[in-house]
Amino acid sequence: IVYGDYNVDSVNLAVNNANQKLNYGLTVRTIQSSSIVLFNTEVSGSAANNQLDLNIFLRDRQRKDKYVIAGLFKSINKDFRFSLDPNKLLLDYQKWSVAPENYIQFGQSGILANQFNLSQGSQLLSINSTSNTPNSPLRVEFKNFEIETLTKFAETDTAMVGGVINGMVDVKDLVSTPKFEANLNISKLRYQKDELGDLSLLVNNNTNNAFEVDVKLKGVHELRASGYYYTAPQSALDLAINIDKIDLKEIESVSMGQIREGKGTLTGQFSVKGELTAPKVLGALKFNDAGFNVAYVNSYFTIPTQEIVLNNQGVQFNDFTLIDSLGKKAIIDGNIFTTDFKNIRFGLDIKTNNFRAINSTAADNDMIYGTVYLTSNIKVRGDLNQPDVNMNVKVDKGTKFFYALPINDPSVIEQEGIVEFIDKDAPPFNGQKSLKTDSVSKSPIKGINLVAAITIDPDAELNVVVDPQNGDQLNIKGEANLNATIDPSGKVSLTGRYEVIDGSYSLTVAPLGKRPFKIVKGSTIIWTGEPTAATVNLTALYEVMAAPIDLLNEPDNIPAKTKMPFQVYLYMKDELLKPTISFKIDLAENDRNTAIGSLAQARLNNINRDENELNKQVFALLALNRFIANNPFQSLAGGGGGVSTWARSSVSKLLTEQLNNLASDLIQGVELNFGVNSSED
Repeated sequence: IVYGDYNVDSVNLAVNNANQKLNYGLTVRTIQSSSIVLFNTEVSGSAANNQLDLNIFLRDRQRKDKYVIAGLFKSINKDFRFSLDPNKLLLDYQKWSVAPENYIQFGQSGILANQFNLSQGSQLLSINSTSNTPNSPLRVEFKNFEIETLTKFAETDTAMVGGVINGMVDVKDLVSTPKFEANLNISKLRYQKDELGDLSLLVNNNTNNAFEVDVKLKGVHELRASGYYYTAPQSALDLAINIDKIDLKEIESVSMGQIREGKGTLTGQFSVKGELTAPKVLGALKFNDAGFNVAYVNSYFTIPTQEIVLNNQGVQFNDFTLIDSLGKKAIIDGNIFTTDFKNIRFGLDIKTNNFRAINSTAADNDMIYGTVYLTSNIKVRGDLNQPDVNMNVKVDKGTKFFYALPINDPSVIEQEGIVEFIDKDAPPFNGQKSLKTDSVSKSPIKGINLVAAITIDPDAELNVVVDPQNGDQLNIKGEANLNATIDPSGKVSLTGRYEVIDGSYSLTVAPLGKRPFKIVKGSTIIWTGEPTAATVNLTALYEVMAAPIDLLNEPDNIPAKTKMPFQVYLYMKDELLKPTISFKIDLAENDRNTAIGSLAQARLNNINRDENELNKQVFALLALNRFIANNPFQSLAGGGGGVSTWARSSVSKLLTEQLNNLASDLIQGVELNFGVNSSED
């Protein structure tokens, strides 16, 4: 069962009548969301004689009881009374003591709590009425109560919130409008693995239609907030907030892991007044020698001492400067105009000069990663419903950008060949995070109107990871003038031409190593709209010294034993995400005029017209640095597996197929295992 973010597996409900009781049992194997995992949950009990017996079990993966809450509901006249079973209470594997006479009663006569005291060691949580009269004031008391006692019910690595609570909450006037006063202290307040400090909280609603708040956090972070929250005539705020110190070194968990290696502090003072739906916020947030790593792009930025100002017009940036680890700057100037934080207009200018925006690896994001330097001039206008963004961006020298193509056929093992290429030292790659073909054709941001002119420096390097399994990779440098747009519907378009000046195609023949094909100058990648529908026209060349004796099939031809420079051409055409791969073999032009050279080239002209024979000889040159004579492998001619029968996105898969065919023809009836398979990287 899937409901929103929750996945529920194996729900079983059993109800039966036995021994003059109605017995029930509800079990759930798992309840799982992004923040909660519950295993082997059970709610069971029985009903008879105006009593309901209740048992709740939360268990761990090994079906060991982690939380057990058992109790009894009774109907007493027109009231209901609930009491905990003093022999069964278990919280976070720990047995807790419960007063035998405990109960909480509620109903027509009012609310009454009696000796509802839970204790374990020095910990205490109690809920009690101050007298035996219903609706008399209630007191909730905490002594050394560990928050994790309750928050660890979810099977996660670390409780989301931790700390030790001391204090009390008094509630009175239960018949009319309840009034309460809370005086709580939480020592060593923690969010996941980051300690926040010691929190003190004073809250009361003694003033009509208002909650008075006084909050202080001291220690790792230090801040104060005091004032009122009004509930009538409309919801409104009147708060003074002082940020004395937020230590950026201790906010990784609070930032959900997106901010790492922080340094410096944030300070500031704010007043928040007016209606809750449209507050007036005045003040400034100051960065004091701040620095941090943004996890998604793995770039470290520093912010010198400067402020972001909140005034009557909105949020003001006055040449707000972000500095990368090489000292290059990104400068933000202008305003985010708003008076209510709902209606927002933009008036921002952003400039960068050879700024390192990305410095990530495949471990950070295996779809797009690398080092990217940008010089840009960006203007952000419009409003929140339709931001207008105009960008002029140059991808600068020093850029080394990687783009991983999707994996459609993650394994050649399904071919059941004899020989399989594998790099056993490489970590597994399951392709789950590879870029889906439609993931960049639609922007997640709706309503934006973006126009970008993109220029690419000839020394900026683009790497297309054609096959992460085998390590096949296209590396190119070139010139480009591209135009990118995102319209208000979210449609992304990219047009322009990338012309290759230099580059290579690194073909992996595991475990024999890599074979670098040099990209021929003038190869192109052209976009005409859809970003993932680029048309590629690349020619790559690999030179190998080989003797033509097996090519000519003349074992007695002594001159044919002399090695000559042969050229293996790799052609990559059609769609970039699913290119068509083909080959051609030629003898170097300067060597064609000799007798042996002319015979070899003539033979190659015939081979280039026979796809199966061509694939076999390409494999032989790349893997063995030699040609293979015809006779021992005649059966390969009908072996299939040509380029046209398989839309190959990886040349290494073609070679694997050829080696399987060769080995099976060499030794009939014998199963060979060379200890190699399609390597995963």
